[in-house]
Amino acid sequence: MSVQKANRRRRDWYSVSEETLRAIVILLVTVVVLGLSFLGYRIWESRAQEREARKVIDQTQGLVQRLQDQDRSGYRGEYDAAWQSLQEARNQFSNQDFRGALDNARRSRNMLLSILDALGQPGNVGQAQFISIQGDVEYRRGDGGDWQEARSRIPLQSGDYVRTSENGSAEIMFLDGTLYTVRPNTQFIVSSSRTLTGREEQAIEMEYGWVDLSTAQGTSNVKTPNAVARVQQSSEAFVAVDRQSSQGRFGALTGGIELTSKGGLKREVQANQQVVQTGELLSEPAPLPGRPALVTPADNVDLDLDRVRRVALVWDPVPDAARYALQVSRTHLFVENLIDVKNRTKTQATLGLRGEGTFQWRVAAYDKNGVQGPWSQPFKFRVASFRASMGEKDDTPPPLDLADVKSYGSIFIVAGRSEAGAQIEINGEQVKVAADGSFTKTVQLSKEGWSFIEIKARDSWGNETSRRHRVFVENP
Repeated sequence: MSVQKANRRRRDWYSVSEETLRAIVILLVTVVVLGLSFLGYRIWESRAQEREARKVIDQTQGLVQRLQDQDRSGYRGEYDAAWQSLQEARNQFSNQDFRGALDNARRSRNMLLSILDALGQPGNVGQAQFISIQGDVEYRRGDGGDWQEARSRIPLQSGDYVRTSENGSAEIMFLDGTLYTVRPNTQFIVSSSRTLTGREEQAIEMEYGWVDLSTAQGTSNVKTPNAVARVQQSSEAFVAVDRQSSQGRFGALTGGIELTSKGGLKREVQANQQVVQTGELLSEPAPLPGRPALVTPADNVDLDLDRVRRVALVWDPVPDAARYALQVSRTHLFVENLIDVKNRTKTQATLGLRGEGTFQWRVAAYDKNGVQGPWSQPFKFRVASFRASMGEKDDTPPPLDLADVKSYGSIFIVAGRSEAGAQIEINGEQVKVAADGSFTKTVQLSKEGWSFIEIKARDSWGNETSRRHRVFVENP
């Protein structure tokens, strides 16, 4: 009897050990699969950024060639800054820093486009121009002018006002290369200032709201009701002014800010720090929460709606973060977001996919005192029902039909249709598209005579169809 019990114990021990071994093997296989999947995401992300960076660098090189035979003597400093950004993009591309290469190539491209537009409009150059617009954005020529709808490539001069509504945002590029992202509910005046040596510097006078700015080879001055912020060259910063109390927030994400209050107090704001202004007082510089790093899905990944109905957005934790803000949008300006929450305590969120389209998402961290840090670099993902077999790319451009273009002097109403999920741009501005692919957009042109309205449709694969419609502009 004792021998049978001993044998049974040995068999039981063997059975448990075999199950344990099997579990260990399954766990190891799972870890390997997850590791390979993560590696695959990273490889896909890198290749997607490489393709996009190469495309923008090639576009920028084409703009450089267009400027070779033109008299650009009045824009030598701006051209040199654009050329330097292009060279940095090339160097970063060679070193496989595709994200940095893409950012610098886009900056160079925007600056060169500004120069080309200025050369094409002699006598109406201005200090800056609108690059992209989302929602309701207006501008006014001086104190006595009427508010007008802002459009891409419209120049701005010293003394002009810019304001955004609750659902409006815009990117504005100054000729010195400084890029402003104007958030909703903001108003400021385009101005300029001079250094002690007499050199003119780019500046704005901010009345209320929030702007993010990225400087190039020069400095930028932001004047508020109670302080002046001098943002150093090659810096990323933000300035926020409360409309009711005039309290200000001044933060440097990279580079730095020289801050002076109305009462004469001075502060040096270094990278990843902020200062709060109350009346004529300035707080001591305090650290900002770190910038989150997005993990999955990889940037520019394609998701098959026929196979995937949920996607997990995952980011790395930020030290000492108490919570996170998450935004998901159809545009890079993150206005009228599909998801906009500020109370995420976990470092992931699961989304249900309900339709096709291109989406961008980003995350910011909050510390225990409620101070928000910088937004992460946005990631993009595309959702579509894949029509190509064996996972091959669909190279068919989307359809683009113009149903009607109605003329009212200098105002035109453009109506048309593309495929469901396509993105539509008219003269560089994004247009709201209905679920069936139809769209309508009011366009105003300022230059009298014959002109063109350019419509572009882009599908989730990046295929593009363009139409140019010739119109005659009659100003009243």
